[in-house]
Amino acid sequence: MSDLEIDEETKIELYRTMVRIRTFENRARVLFRDGAIPARSGFYTGQEAVAAGVCAHLSPSDQIGSTHRALGHLIAKGCNLNRLMAELCGKSSGLNRGKAGPYHVFDPSVGALGANGIVGGSVPMVAGYALAHQLRGDGGVAVSFFGEGASNQGGVQETLNLAACWNLPLVFVCENSSPEVQMMLGHEIDYPQLSIDRVSDRAQAYGIPGATHDGWDVLEVFEAVDESVKRARDGGGPTLLEFNVHQIEGNLDGRLKAKADESIWCPIHRFKEIITDEGILTAGLHEKIREEEKSRVEEAVDFARRSPIPIPLKLSEASSWEDPEMTRSAISGSSHEDASESFNGIGNWAPERKVYGFLDS
Repeated sequence: MSDLEIDEETKIELYRTMVRIRTFENRARVLFRDGAIPARSGFYTGQEAVAAGVCAHLSPSDQIGSTHRALGHLIAKGCNLNRLMAELCGKSSGLNRGKAGPYHVFDPSVGALGANGIVGGSVPMVAGYALAHQLRGDGGVAVSFFGEGASNQGGVQETLNLAACWNLPLVFVCENSSPEVQMMLGHEIDYPQLSIDRVSDRAQAYGIPGATHDGWDVLEVFEAVDESVKRARDGGGPTLLEFNVHQIEGNLDGRLKAKADESIWCPIHRFKEIITDEGILTAGLHEKIREEEKSRVEEAVDFARRSPIPIPLKLSEASSWEDPEMTRSAISGSSHEDASESFNGIGNWAPERKVYGFLDS
């Protein structure tokens, strides 16, 4: 680990990002319980330090690929909270017009390539964006999030090999939620799904750096990713990082304070104690951050509730499913506003192309 100096402003921003994720998810849990969110989401509670520590090093032109627990990743990457909440609620003002839901939501304007309902499904996709950065020579990087179960998928192993062979600017981030006892679908299993103690040990087979860290320590995450992202930007190739995490479930009351048996693993509780002892986080600033993030999330809820649902149409009347602005920005890395009418990057965008769907907004 490097002796990276982390200033007070960065520490407060890391704390704020984790509070924002937890506050948003707690509110989403209540909306799901009350039927306002029609589809169940995989929540990220307890893993906030990884998303915050990773995305703090990325710009909107860098891409991330996510998992079925995508909310933390998307929020840390900077997606619009109003449109994210509207998407979860199936509203036409959502990031994807209410058609993606929690397991497929994405926002290419900030480089968030989205959730994925397929275990390990986003990993090969993200390698394509890393290759695009390499071909352009723009210094951009891509980050792929996946879990310990997904680390066994053939596509993940193939992508590790390909990234190593091509020296891609790609950081593999494995969030291991079964660091002590192997779990599957929230239940302890009595048969092994990993033949090794650490997922990061597999990096040796591909000749790339690999390391395992505590994913409940946001400073440790921040330092580890700093080295890996700098290495990728400088042409040093991919890195496999494993962060051990403990998922914390059941926070339906919107609380930020961990229960006694959760506090040892809760990244927000742990970091709050650290920066309070350092004199960085005062009681007043802590309350201010909580109230500001609560207000932002309530604004998102209000926006989602006031937004219209998509209008169902007959197939013969349906217009383009594809959003040309989103397509161009996803490929070029530009925002919706910056996307030009003609794109001459990798591949060609044809303005007249139509992809038909069943819904329009």
